[in-house]
Amino acid sequence: MQFRGLALVICVWAGVLGASALEYPTNRELAQHLKDLEKGHRKLVRVESVAKSRGNQDVWLAELGAGSDAERRRRPALLLAAGLEGNDFAGTAIAVAWIEHLAKSNATNEVIRKLLESTTLYIFPRVNPDASGRFFAKPKVELTVSRQPVDDDHDGLVDEDGPDDLNADGLITSMRVEDREGEYIADPAEPRLLLKADKAKGEVGAWRLLTEGRDNDGDEAWNEDGPGGVNFNRNFPYNYRFFEPWSGLHQVSESETRTLADFIVEHPNIGIVFTYGAADNLVQTPSSESKGEGPGRRPPTIIHKDDLPYYRELGKAYRDALGLKKELKTVSEPGTFSDWMYFHRGRLSLAAQPWSPALQLELAKSKTKEGDKKAKETGAAKEEKTNEKKEEAGDAQKPDEAKKPSEPGKPEPDKRNEEERAFLKWIDENAKELFVPWKSVEHPDFPGKKVEIGGLAPFARSNPPEKLLEPLAEKQGKFLTDLAGKLPRVSLRQTKVKHLGESIYDVTVQVENSGYLPTSLAQGDVSNEVNSTRVVLDVEPGDILSGSKRTMLGPIEGSGGMKEVRFVIRAKGRSQIEVEIISMLGGSVHANIDLKKEQ
Repeated sequence: MQFRGLALVICVWAGVLGASALEYPTNRELAQHLKDLEKGHRKLVRVESVAKSRGNQDVWLAELGAGSDAERRRRPALLLAAGLEGNDFAGTAIAVAWIEHLAKSNATNEVIRKLLESTTLYIFPRVNPDASGRFFAKPKVELTVSRQPVDDDHDGLVDEDGPDDLNADGLITSMRVEDREGEYIADPAEPRLLLKADKAKGEVGAWRLLTEGRDNDGDEAWNEDGPGGVNFNRNFPYNYRFFEPWSGLHQVSESETRTLADFIVEHPNIGIVFTYGAADNLVQTPSSESKGEGPGRRPPTIIHKDDLPYYRELGKAYRDALGLKKELKTVSEPGTFSDWMYFHRGRLSLAAQPWSPALQLELAKSKTKEGDKKAKETGAAKEEKTNEKKEEAGDAQKPDEAKKPSEPGKPEPDKRNEEERAFLKWIDENAKELFVPWKSVEHPDFPGKKVEIGGLAPFARSNPPEKLLEPLAEKQGKFLTDLAGKLPRVSLRQTKVKHLGESIYDVTVQVENSGYLPTSLAQGDVSNEVNSTRVVLDVEPGDILSGSKRTMLGPIEGSGGMKEVRFVIRAKGRSQIEVEIISMLGGSVHANIDLKKEQ
């Protein structure tokens, strides 16, 4: 099977044009494409298998950057991780498309060339390769976990009661069973959907909702012990939930997550982390308030107040890049890689769900509004515009029907399932394959009862149709490129030398951070995981009359923030001294100070 979409370049993306839409890659296709990129761009791209999964699949790392290994290790770095959860395929496709875009644009795009000469990028496109097989297998079933067998129902057997493809359509969807003891009723506004019966409204349950399958082990429970495993994005130390399903035996218990954690420790130059998965702190600004959270609380559970402005501004930039006009609600998840990287490791850690029904619906809504606005501006004559304004002015004086109080005895509109109904309408208009029509089946576990198989197809809520991948990858890639340019970057702004006589010199060194981010976030100081920026003089300690051979500067604000260090030294027989500025996240600078050139 040849690698299809990702082997081609993204259309209309910064001059790197291709002829085909992106598609989701198998593990074999992913590996081959990464190797081809390395072969075609050896000076920029290095690809390595850094771990083997339980299923003997490779976990690949792509490293991008110009220069030697030593030079790349000293530079500010960004790490991108995708595919931690078994149902994240969009993140993998975007990550690989971004690698290809950067590699192929380097020769013609000055911004990208300078970025790859000054920055190192580490990209894990698919951390959980074992789980990806379910997307391409028959039957197709959506799970977030790896393929490690687990005894979910504690009956001494593992994975003995999983889903079954009862209608032989190659998909594991939903199963609804007509049952007065069920929790659900048919949605009055959309019979293809179910909603939970509200006892307060006098609603009586009529359906049970299950995953398609049989009671294979005869315990009167359905699909309670299916393919087990660990959700890698619940397996990291911060807010880890012991004994929870899918969290693993202990923190970083899996070879894949341990490899990722060890890589972080071994590469302290990583200043920004971006994760694709279910967690998201970009479409909605993280909360700065937490119940019971007081000053100095340990461990912290919210973004530090001094770091919050960066999250707020970068979240706005992300939403603007996608064309999202408002914030969307997000759900916090325990044990995520992104939270561990911020709260424990002190790095700027951004996370995004690359696609969701809520995101798609909001983008479609914004696009419709923009189209209507343009049509009014360009398609109407001047007189018609005047009339429209008059009509609008007249309408403005009329009571808004939508805001009228309900007529006596008329029920309020039922807003339950509102998003689900809107998403189903979008599917009907754009991707009919994402919904399987309900069809009755004879089910041996429910004799004499009506049983229907259907509903949303696997991965319908977690990954976009492949035809949407190309524009999505373009928008996400542009944001990632801009984000990589926001790392802290230390430089030597100015040195001042004053000769005091008898080979004694007063030396002042000004250290500037020309990057966007500070050399350490506030949380980096709290966790003590980000070393202080320091200035080191190549002078014997006995020749330093005032000051220190190694001076710790602490965090330096971004966007031109500066700190100054002053020394008095003895430099008999020397015309210059060497100074080194070392920042854990902002790079390093070597410079010679000319003592004979008094400033």
